[in-house]
This record gives sequence, structure tokens and C-alpha cells, in this order.
Amino acid sequence: MRYLGRYFAVMWSGRTWRAISYHLLSLPVAVVWFVYVITMYAVGVSLLIIWVGIVVLAFAQWTLRPIGEMERRQANALADAGIAKPGARRYRIHAPGASPTLSDWGRWGHALLHDGQSWRVLAWLAMRIVLAPVGFTLAIVAVVVPITLVAAPLLAGGYTIGALAGPGASDPTAQRIVDEVAMWVLLGTPVLLATAPLMMWVCHHFTSLTSVVARWALGPCDEDRVAEATERAELAETQVRIDQELHDSIGHMITMNIVQAGAGAHVFETDPEFARQALRNIEERGRVAMGELDRIIAAIRGDDAEPRAPLPTLADVPRLIDQARAAGLSIEDRLEAQQVAAPLSRAAYAIVREGVTNAAKHAPGAVIHVHTSTLRDALAVGVSNGPADAVAEPIAALTHARSGLRHGIAGIRDRAALLGGSSIVGPDGRGGFEVLVLIPLELGLAGPAEDEDATCCRWSRVRAKVDA
Repeated sequence: MRYLGRYFAVMWSGRTWRAISYHLLSLPVAVVWFVYVITMYAVGVSLLIIWVGIVVLAFAQWTLRPIGEMERRQANALADAGIAKPGARRYRIHAPGASPTLSDWGRWGHALLHDGQSWRVLAWLAMRIVLAPVGFTLAIVAVVVPITLVAAPLLAGGYTIGALAGPGASDPTAQRIVDEVAMWVLLGTPVLLATAPLMMWVCHHFTSLTSVVARWALGPCDEDRVAEATERAELAETQVRIDQELHDSIGHMITMNIVQAGAGAHVFETDPEFARQALRNIEERGRVAMGELDRIIAAIRGDDAEPRAPLPTLADVPRLIDQARAAGLSIEDRLEAQQVAAPLSRAAYAIVREGVTNAAKHAPGAVIHVHTSTLRDALAVGVSNGPADAVAEPIAALTHARSGLRHGIAGIRDRAALLGGSSIVGPDGRGGFEVLVLIPLELGLAGPAEDEDATCCRWSRVRAKVDA
């Protein structure tokens, strides 16, 4: 019963009548555009012997996109074609405020000639001169046939009961023919009513076919979709990069300032010189943090014209550790890594910085162990800490922080994964926390080797994840 109702519902569906309106309008509109295109191109070709023909052809080609936009809106509004808006023109004659040169006009003409969207619109206008008459005919039939099939039983019934006078009432032969036709019409009423929506369904499916062609001709092409996807990916990458920079650099500086401020306040009476040095360090880091923030904001606005300092690498890890110690952290280091490629070195520095920051935040008073090493096929980075000191107070700024926001841990895992590495980040089973990362020096990480010495055993657990 549901399918029967759906079959007849096409007769009073708003979408059907919009499609019929679209096809009724399509014929005159298609004729207008076809005549315009034929006239403009014919005039342009005939005048190519003089420069006027080039102007006419360029104008005709330039107007194809606006025509396509009008066709797209009409198809979406009446035929529910769902055609996405194509990409804008990626070319202009000259930059705003500048005067066009001959070479500018040449580049503009070349780009106009190679604009695939304009040529697809031209193909659509050529196809419309065939599709539009078919659609117009189907629309007329879709309106007339159902009215005829529904009206025929009503007229036959009216004649049978005498409400309507049949033709040829004075001629017995004609009267007999009319009576017989009326009888068969009444007997065939179920068949007539059942076939009434048929032409509307034909018109509906023809509209769907037209929409498929229109989406190809009037919508974005594969190049536009790739450009849009690339733009979205670049925007997402920029947002992630800005978020990572804010979290890594400025977050680290703020954390060190909080740690050092707490240490300075703790010994303010007993060691005023340490407290003064702590305040000087806080001021220096605050200035650096403001500079970083200004640089990031300038990058967001797109007006970052000043040259940037190179990003820190493994060579800057000792200075990072010295600054953390000056802030009051207790750090033991084994910096055995050799010089590696710049992307790997920068990632290793960021991992060490994030590991130290997390330990300072979540395990106040604990000793932090930093270990970097160059293995047979990977750069190894480890940051671990024991349980927090029972008498040490956590950083006050974190007491009201929302739980579950572990951007730093996610950043460590992402850095390792993007470089083809593997990582273990989490509790170490002894009340502490560990960050173990292996970044491959070549194509990828190998599995655990049987002859690895004891110094490499801590990294075997990370290697085991490669074979898992």
C-alpha cells in the first residue's frame, strides 16, 4: 500500500510541478541562449580579419560563466538539481590599482581560452537545444495526459446518467457508438486512473537525467574539487600548526614561569638573590612569549614580513634543560644523539620540551630524566619522571583546568607518527610517567633485534609496536 501511495503521490508532489515548470521554461530560455551564442561566435569569426572579431569572441567566451551561473540557479530552484557552485575565475587582467600591459592582456586571453568551466557551459548550451524540446514535450504531456485520463471517466459517467448530452443525439447510429464508448470508458476507469501518473514519472526521470548532465556542465570540475579540498587541508594544517605552536612554545614558557614564580615565592625570605633572579627570568621569558605571540598573530593575519629565527633543534636541548633547571626543576640528562636531519631534530626538540613541560605540570618535585640517543636505524627520545613529591604543591593554574585535555600527549604522538615513528606515552607502572619515541632515520623502523644490548632495551617496547 505504501508503494501504491508513493506511485500516485507524484501527481501532487511540489517537486514534480517544479520540474514541469522548469521544462516549460527550458525551451524558450534554451532558444535565447543558443541564438546568442551562435550569433556572437559567428560574428566574431567573421570579423577575425580585423581586431574587432577577437574582442567579440573574448566577450562571448567571458559571458559563458555568468550564463552558466543563471542556468545553475534555475536548475537548483526548479529541478532540485543540487549543483554546487563552481570555483571562481583564477585569473584577472591586472592587479587592483595597476594599469594593464600588453603581456597582461595576453595572459588573460590565454587563461580565458583555457577556462574549462566556460567550455563546459558552452557544451551545456549546445545540449540544451536538444534536451529542452524533449523536456518541453514531456512536460506538456505530463500535464495533459493525467487531466485527460481523469476527465474521461467523469464525462462518460455524466453522459450515462444523463447529466451531459452526448454528440449526435438525433442519430441512432452515433448514439449507439457513444453509448458503447462510454460503457468501455467506465469499465476501464481503474486502468485509466492507474496510468494517469505514468507520464509524470517519465518527466521525473528525465529531470533526473538532465540534472546529472547539468551537474557535470554547470558544477565544479575535478580540478575545482581538488583545489577546494587542498584549501581546506591547508587551512586545517595552519590551524593545527598555530594551535601546536601556542601550546608548545608559549605554553612551555608560561609553565616555566609558574614553576619559577612558585620557587621564588618559597625562598623569598631565605634566599632573596634567587628570588630576584627568578623574577628576572620570568620577565625575560614573558618578553619572549610576547614576541612569539606577536609572530603567531602576524602569521594568522598574513603580514609576517620579518624573517623568522630558525626553529630549535637537538642542539638547543641543553639550553632548554638549563632554563628548566634555572626555573627550579630537577633534571638528569643523557644527551647522546648525534646530528640528524633537520625535521627529525626539530621534532625531537619539541618532544623533549613537551615532556619536560608535562612533568613540571603534573609531577611537581619529581626528578625528570631526559635521554636522547642515535640507534642503528632510529633517533630515540625519552623523557620520564617519578611520582610527584608528596610535599610539593601542583601548579596552581592547573587546579581548575578541565580534565581530559591532553593536547601535549596528542602532539607527541602526532609528531612521531607523521615522521613514520612509534611512541609509548603513559604511566610507567611505578607511579611515574614516561615518553618514549623512536623516529626512523631512513624509510621505517625495524622490529626488535635479538642482539640489542641492555642500553637499548627500553626502546624495544617501542619497536614491538611496529610488529603489532
